[in-house]
Amino acid sequence: MLNASSRGSRWTLAIAAAGSAVLLTATVLFLRHEMGADPVTPAVSLPGPWEPPSAVPATIAPAPSKRVSTAQTSATPTTKTPPAPTTTRPTQAATLGPNLSIGAQSDGTSKAEGTSFGNVRDGDRTTFWSPEGETGEISIKRDTPFTVARVIIREAAGGGTIQSWRLRDHDTGTVLATGTTARNITFAPATIRKIDFDILAATGTPRVAEFETYGS
Repeated sequence: MLNASSRGSRWTLAIAAAGSAVLLTATVLFLRHEMGADPVTPAVSLPGPWEPPSAVPATIAPAPSKRVSTAQTSATPTTKTPPAPTTTRPTQAATLGPNLSIGAQSDGTSKAEGTSFGNVRDGDRTTFWSPEGETGEISIKRDTPFTVARVIIREAAGGGTIQSWRLRDHDTGTVLATGTTARNITFAPATIRKIDFDILAATGTPRVAEFETYGS
């Protein structure tokens, strides 16, 4: 057994050794600090066992996007233009007003067999008046004065063509119009009781189907 003196010596040695170790460690750290060394030694990872590279996964192609036709996206809807309203053109009677010869009276210088003075004011273009030759006179008259500014002579087929004519105020003898083609005759408005249509020349016996009179 160790005595007290021996145990004291051992504790002294142990404490001295420990102090020396602490002093040594402090000295080493101080020197490293002064020399700029990192007091912590970095850990180095050693490579592990080699492994083959894994297979590169196949690239998945993106789904094709649905293409929209440019015509569908940019085209402006066509606006249908409504059809223009149908316009009914007025008849000549509606434009000119009433035919003043209807309901009037008529006479003339002569008439061919089978014809009548009244045929020129009956509104029927299949009936007609003809003079006994190539020339003659047909008249429209009323009991009261009436204003006339237009005369339309309608010739029936099968007769001679009128080549020269004259319109007159029967009572005054005033010539209202003259011409070579008897069709649509206009003149200054005249207030009369009777108007004469004188056929001065024709290619044959003329046939007058209608002698129409209008106020405008």
